[in-house]
Amino acid sequence: MKATPFALLIPLLLMFACEGEQAVPSNTLGSEIELSMTEYIDADQRSLSFKFLTLKDFPCINYRIKHDMVVDQQAIKIVLEEVEVSDVCLDAIGPASAFVDLGMLDEKEYDLQIQMGSSLINHGTLSVSKDAYELNLLESEGIELAVPKLNRIPAQAVWGTIKYTDEERHKKVAAYFEEAMDIAGATDKKFSEGDYGYFKVSSEGKITQPIEGNEAVKEQAFLFDFAGKTEDLLQVLQRINSRYNDVQLRFYNAQGEEFRNWNLN
Repeated sequence: MKATPFALLIPLLLMFACEGEQAVPSNTLGSEIELSMTEYIDADQRSLSFKFLTLKDFPCINYRIKHDMVVDQQAIKIVLEEVEVSDVCLDAIGPASAFVDLGMLDEKEYDLQIQMGSSLINHGTLSVSKDAYELNLLESEGIELAVPKLNRIPAQAVWGTIKYTDEERHKKVAAYFEEAMDIAGATDKKFSEGDYGYFKVSSEGKITQPIEGNEAVKEQAFLFDFAGKTEDLLQVLQRINSRYNDVQLRFYNAQGEEFRNWNLN
């Protein structure tokens, strides 16, 4: 029997239909992803890192997301390939993770492409300025942005915590500490509102750094604008030590340094 043109057309239509179904992007990674940013600081440079966490929990807390990355002068491409099962299981339920170090980036806008699994691709931009990193995803299928904008630590920022056990002396300790910081050259500047990674600043310009403590130990966070030298901060620590032996004072600065009064010689 002679095949009609219509009969010959049916297999072609079925073939194209199957190809169309296969072309629909799907998330073969097996989970949606949360994306956050962290700026690492030290004396010489600052680098940006993306942290990816699956929204799905796995039986081992040390599962990793296998990934690849390409960064050039115009664009950033990240491929999250698959969740890798660890040879040794850390027995706790949790998300799989990937930490992608983008390095030190120029202050400009980069085209951003994040591929999840074999075919699902999200496009957007990463804007880098002297004040902030800002993510803008044109498509965000399968991705949740924990912090779309990360403020960069100002060069003269000094922050930290002060702990004390005697709540009745709290006002005296706080007043003495602020006086010592004033003598060192620090000012209670109002910082821009937002998330700085290491701490957050409220709309009033005050630090809202998460602190951990208990009822016996009180902890207070602080943030100052400080243009002085390291020696000036060390003098503040020494002043606290000379007056109060039950106070723990910890400083951080924008050069990645940490100072603690209980480590002074």
